[in-house]
Amino acid sequence: MTTAELGLAALDIDRPDNNDLTLWSVTTIIGVLDKPALLYWAAEQTANAAIDSAATWQAMLEEQGRDETVKWLRDARFRKPKTALSDTDLGTVVHKVCESYALTGEKPSREFAAELVGGLGGPQVEMDTELNLVGVMLNRFDDWLQRFSPSYQATEVCVYNPSYGYAGTADAFLTIDGVRFIADYKTTRNAYDSKGLRRTPYPEQVGLQLAAYRYAEFAAVWRPRRFEKFRRRYYVLSPAERDLAVPVPEVDSGLVIHITPESCESYPLDCGQEAYRAFLYTLEAFRWVQETSKTVMGDPLS
Repeated sequence: MTTAELGLAALDIDRPDNNDLTLWSVTTIIGVLDKPALLYWAAEQTANAAIDSAATWQAMLEEQGRDETVKWLRDARFRKPKTALSDTDLGTVVHKVCESYALTGEKPSREFAAELVGGLGGPQVEMDTELNLVGVMLNRFDDWLQRFSPSYQATEVCVYNPSYGYAGTADAFLTIDGVRFIADYKTTRNAYDSKGLRRTPYPEQVGLQLAAYRYAEFAAVWRPRRFEKFRRRYYVLSPAERDLAVPVPEVDSGLVIHITPESCESYPLDCGQEAYRAFLYTLEAFRWVQETSKTVMGDPLS
């Protein structure tokens, strides 16, 4: 299981072992922040389900009643599209093909991408449509590589901070013109929002994310393990793994690489101590919501 290589894809497991330390995922922690855009997106998914599946929910209303129908519409945001990749799955595919290209210098084959798309999208996905989209986004990433000629030191680096109880995976450590970056990929299939404005990454989220990774205590040289429970992600760490750990590579700045079908742009991010302090405040807010708040209220007065 162990190797001396920095940057190995995480292994998804069902549950931790008895001697494992369980750590919150950085992205799960940041989920405690208010996200107005996500609220709008969730409402939009419900509206789409109401319009696109009118016959389904009307039949459900007659057969199962109002409560079950409302629940089905409410949970539309959790259902994957039938014929297209979800935004998350598209990001995963684009991330993997771009990472492969950056490390090997050769564009992944159509078969490689098709296996990823089929594995995440299922048998009903419109394979040609999604593969063409992935190919276009890979070409935009290729344009970016030609413009900036980054030198990659490592990708998919899992970092841990047991002192604060968190872990996560940094997409890449790379250098451009002598500047050392810790980088994160962000993707979207729609380059413009509903107002016709070009979409950009959310600095209030990715800034905290990169700061948390940058100032983690050490990095993995083994295949990391993680699991999900109640839509929250956790990483696990054994004593043997901790003994093998190495320092997190030093960087000068953060970088978010934003890939759409129309462009690939990279935005420098100040992920220094100020951003890290903000992340630690966010961590405590998450801890309050998930743990401490559940202990502060007593029984009703009598």
